[in-house]
Amino acid sequence: MRMYTELYQYFIQHKQLAVPGIGTFLLERKPAEANFPGRVINPPVYTITLQPTVNSSSKKLFSWLASALNISDRDAVIRFNDFAFDLKQKISSGCVIKWSGIGTLSKGLAGEIRFAPSDNAADFDEPVTAQKVIRKSAEHTVRVGEQQKTSTQMTELLNQPVEKKSYWWSYALVLGLLAMIFIFWYFSEHGLNVASTGNGKKLNTQKATATYKILP
Repeated sequence: MRMYTELYQYFIQHKQLAVPGIGTFLLERKPAEANFPGRVINPPVYTITLQPTVNSSSKKLFSWLASALNISDRDAVIRFNDFAFDLKQKISSGCVIKWSGIGTLSKGLAGEIRFAPSDNAADFDEPVTAQKVIRKSAEHTVRVGEQQKTSTQMTELLNQPVEKKSYWWSYALVLGLLAMIFIFWYFSEHGLNVASTGNGKKLNTQKATATYKILP
């Protein structure tokens, strides 16, 4: 049983463990995620997988086992190989191996090794309470189109006074339209001859008085 514990500690530290005849255990890490509605930051999630391919065990593993078990490197190699052989034999005979912290190993219908990871593999850390802090005076960068501006610059741009637009031309346009309507109406009533545009009243001429007198 001690070999299970030592190999589990090695696996947690180095995130992988190759066992001949079984496969390679891998510890995969999913980064922490922020849960803003819940105001917490969920810790990283760890999952354990078993790949059927096995590379040759590294010298680093045997040196680590020798130090942990206080034995020589040669004895560490022998004990590890005996452990792997015994584990393979138990699974092949139908035994279900529950490896604490790693998962459950069993024999499949086709003779393959089935692996179910441990449920507590993802419970290494606890969620952390987090609240978003908003600082009104803090300056930060804001992307506007292809440019970057500071929050202070954007505040100044948004708070600029709006210039009042002059609409004098609209009044001139209305007056011009009224004048055109009046001209069209006038010509429609009096015709388009030249006389219609002048004064039609008849003038009475008076006979001028003499400004001189003939003497006898």
